Amino acid sequence: MQKLFKNHIFSFIAWVLILIISVVALPDVTGLTREHSNISLPQDVQSEVAQSIQNDWGPKQKNTYQIAVVFNKKNGKLTADDKNAINDTIDRIKENQDKYGIKMVLAPDDNIATKKQLQSKDKTTWILQVNVAKKHAPINEVEQELTKAVKTAGIRTYVTGADVLQNAFSNSIQEGIKKTEVITIVFIFIVLVIVFKSPIVPLISLLTVGVSFITAFSIVTNLVKYQNFPFSNFTQVFMIIVLFGIGTDYNILLYDKFKENLGNGLDRYGAMKDALKVAGKTILYSGSSILIGFSALSLAKFSIYQSAVGVAVGVAILLVVLLTLNPFFMAVLGEKMFWPVKKFTGEHEDKLWHGISKSTMAHPIIYLVVLAVVVTPFALMYSGHLNYDDTDEIDNATPAKAGMLVVEKHFSKGMAEPSTLYIKSDHRLDNEADLRLLDQLTRQIQSSGDVSLVTSVTQPYGERIDQLYVNNQLNTVNKGVDQARAGLSKLSKASKQLSTGASQLASGTSQLQNGTGQLQSGTGQLQSGAGQLQGGAGRLQSGTQQMTSGLNQLNSQLAAGSQGIASAQANTKAALEKSYKANLAQSMNSVPGLTPQQKMAAMQAAGAALEKSWAQASASMPNVSGQMGQLQSGVGRLASASGQLSSGASTLNGGIGQLNSSLGQLNSSVGQLNSSVGKLNSGAGQLADNTPKLTSGLDEVNSGLGQGGAYLTGLASSSAADSFYIPKEFIKNDMFQTSVKNYLSPDKKSAMIMIVYSSNPSSTKATKKAQDLSLMAKKSLAGTRLDKATIAMGGESSNIADIKDIANKDFIRTAAIMLIGIGIALIFVTRSLLQPLYILGTLLIAYFCSLSITEWVVKATMGKDMLTWNTPFFGFILLIALGVDYSIFLMTRYRAIEGGKPSERMLKACGIIGTVVVSAAIILGGTFAALIPSGIPTLIEVALTVIIGLIILVFIMPITLSAAVKLTYEGVQWNKSKRVKQ
Repeated sequence: MQKLFKNHIFSFIAWVLILIISVVALPDVTGLTREHSNISLPQDVQSEVAQSIQNDWGPKQKNTYQIAVVFNKKNGKLTADDKNAINDTIDRIKENQDKYGIKMVLAPDDNIATKKQLQSKDKTTWILQVNVAKKHAPINEVEQELTKAVKTAGIRTYVTGADVLQNAFSNSIQEGIKKTEVITIVFIFIVLVIVFKSPIVPLISLLTVGVSFITAFSIVTNLVKYQNFPFSNFTQVFMIIVLFGIGTDYNILLYDKFKENLGNGLDRYGAMKDALKVAGKTILYSGSSILIGFSALSLAKFSIYQSAVGVAVGVAILLVVLLTLNPFFMAVLGEKMFWPVKKFTGEHEDKLWHGISKSTMAHPIIYLVVLAVVVTPFALMYSGHLNYDDTDEIDNATPAKAGMLVVEKHFSKGMAEPSTLYIKSDHRLDNEADLRLLDQLTRQIQSSGDVSLVTSVTQPYGERIDQLYVNNQLNTVNKGVDQARAGLSKLSKASKQLSTGASQLASGTSQLQNGTGQLQSGTGQLQSGAGQLQGGAGRLQSGTQQMTSGLNQLNSQLAAGSQGIASAQANTKAALEKSYKANLAQSMNSVPGLTPQQKMAAMQAAGAALEKSWAQASASMPNVSGQMGQLQSGVGRLASASGQLSSGASTLNGGIGQLNSSLGQLNSSVGQLNSSVGKLNSGAGQLADNTPKLTSGLDEVNSGLGQGGAYLTGLASSSAADSFYIPKEFIKNDMFQTSVKNYLSPDKKSAMIMIVYSSNPSSTKATKKAQDLSLMAKKSLAGTRLDKATIAMGGESSNIADIKDIANKDFIRTAAIMLIGIGIALIFVTRSLLQPLYILGTLLIAYFCSLSITEWVVKATMGKDMLTWNTPFFGFILLIALGVDYSIFLMTRYRAIEGGKPSERMLKACGIIGTVVVSAAIILGGTFAALIPSGIPTLIEVALTVIIGLIILVFIMPITLSAAVKLTYEGVQWNKSKRVKQ
């Protein structure tokens, strides 16, 4: 039993069980990574507020993947057959919406708006927009389903969008991790074989570090799954790199001491205990500083920065594994651990560090000045410009990325990822006042730079609807006024003609009245001379013939006069009524600003005189017609009697009584005719008197319309008329209601304005524009009905702007916390206040120089003008946390050396530890170099930053720390001795 404890058998068994449990309990890493790949931001930032409004919008928007399906003809324009094939594919998608979990489909041929927005101007590309419920399936499965479903003969199809691109990025990271794991293991194995000249040590080292990683990663992923522990695409890869990198370094430190102890004659157990005591102490110090550094990230507010806390968990597990599992192999294997090596030597002095330290000790100030001169340009060379476009992390050959590039080529660059401005109010927005404000804001956004397309509820096609603007409406009114004036002119002319006709009618009726008077007098004379008829039968016969002829002519004239009067009456009245209704009513309705009551009053006033005169004339005219008929009848009878007189002169005496009776009737009829003609004459006179008044009134109205028309014409051409106005009835129009459904929320209290930028949505220009437009919207609506509305910009550009702002602030904050934490740890390790400052200063110099050099290398080799936005942070965290290891190696060895001056002790420590540091830097640098084949720009740039930083540290650490020790301790003593001699 004692031997079992002595050989640490139970530790080995415990870690075997822990490893098995860790492997069994390991969740679905790929799904977990995909689920937590999106960057989470504080709820109060603008893009998150916009997302919240979108989630509350309705089931079509909430918790959905927003996907764009791209149909592209590689060579030439889409033909009619191509379009039919695409529409057939879209129809199949619509018919199987439930199958694919689709909540909303917006097709390029749906309406005028989609034709303008989703069909490229070069007629080569169509876009289908779909929203798929997140609960339907993971994004990778949704992408696979749609990719198969949208295949169309003769057409290139792509499935893309923000969610699909993010999934592609996660997949790229996972593929990169697989490459990194293999390369890292192979590289470490080769280096350790070279260092220890043994295949067993590398296997043991990889085994212990591998147990550490698997155990730690299982713990972290389960914490993510059940406790929402911070996690991102980079967590796994950085855990691999850091744990294998520093784990190998720590093992080298431990195995070197164990090997040295064996060479000094100690048995395996004694060598193991001493190695754990001496090297283990250094490992604990170094590991604790790294643990503190990465644990400080838990205080970050930014999720992707917090996700590096998983490395701290890994470091903690690593320290426990190395100090409990390694003893088992050392105790059991002993010297065999280094097979086939049989000769164990002590520490070897590193010539590089020893030489640098010795030269620095001789001229510390000169070396520091030269160092400052050399590093300052590099530190100042860094531009600070960063690339926030995560799509650059994805290979162009990836289908999602290829689809996005097609959209950028045939539409605008911002079409693939448009921004959305949300306005959330406490009242309904489907009214004229609020719609006018939304249109005003839409036009302001359209007029700003770098904007390709803007659509909203008032401009669903990306351009104004002319009928809803005052200038267009005024032009329509002006046309009506012109037509009204033309009608009034015709009415005035007709009124003048009516006046002339009424005067002629009055004159004619006067003559008719005179004639009937003469006729009445003649019939009286005829009646009085009837007695003389008998005596003048001959004369009567001759006279009756003439009278018959005259009466026939009179009868014909009376018939024609009666018909003419009736026709004139009907035509005049019809003309007046037609002109009055068609022209006067149109002109009154076209005058803006008149209420219906005012229009009716004006119409009644204008026609009152005409109606009154016409009523009087109409009352008389029917009597004239009747009397004319009676007169015509009497004349006819007179003509008949005259004929009888002419043919029957012999019966003249017998019929004289009848003649007297007939003449009496004729005399009575002529009297009635005379009376009716008098009334007609009176009515015609009134009509002639009133028509000039009507004509004058019509001319006044026409003049007023002319003045109003001139004003409206001027108003229509002014800037004041270039404003939005929508009548209430138009809001209910079916066409406008379609726009309302698309751009207003179901409760009509929220509106959105879609914005497509000309530039890349992830570019600095677009992200700044998103912030500027949001601020402009708030200023535009300040002091209006929407003054208290929530205004937030959503979309990729706004999201990046928020990420940039938070990342910059959190970087400074987190870096400060990390430096303070490591500084405190260094104070306990070095038991000095100054040495931590020297160490941190050295690390910062290496960081800034490496960042500048990395930026130059990336531009020269990768053709990229900017580093990815994650590179400075992760480069800082990793280089500072790992670089402090080497300073602790050096300073613990410095403190372990007893006797001699501080400079002598530092020189010796540099010579001894130099070999370890250089070997560790090579291993750690090689481990990070394994990230380069991943093809992920961020991983490549972080790897370059760390590698270059490690190289810089290898050369400047013996300079800065040696000079610091020399000047701090021996420089003060030299000054004191000089003053004493004086």
